[in-house]
Amino acid sequence: MRYSTITQIGTFTAFDPSATDYLYLDPERCTGGADAPLRTIVEDAPGQDAGLIFPPLDGPQVITLVGDLTIQSAGDDSGYFAALDTLLASLKAAINALKAAPDDLVHSGGTLSVWKNAPVETSWAGNVMTVTFGLIVDVGL
Repeated sequence: MRYSTITQIGTFTAFDPSATDYLYLDPERCTGGADAPLRTIVEDAPGQDAGLIFPPLDGPQVITLVGDLTIQSAGDDSGYFAALDTLLASLKAAINALKAAPDDLVHSGGTLSVWKNAPVETSWAGNVMTVTFGLIVDVGL
């Protein structure tokens, strides 16, 4: 998955740079989108040398997304922080809804069903708010 092609996570769709306010996902800081980790099971073979090797299976695929909340709609500080609060609240509401049921993460390669796996955390880099949050892919068993 190319992180830059994500267009929707649940009800959150503010990823388009042509919009005035959006979440810019930074591909260099995102992880877990390529594949799930491999689970391998090897046990000692009873009464003989070597081991019993069981077929490998995928582990849970955890995706960590990191990006900057980009605000271009405000003309002054109070407008900037109001728009920032609105965008952050929209993101948090969409991610928190993923605690009750999975929803779609849509990207150029398809759609994944995801749950919330880590809280929305914020930090500041200069005058830009950075958000970090985690999702886990539901395999639908």
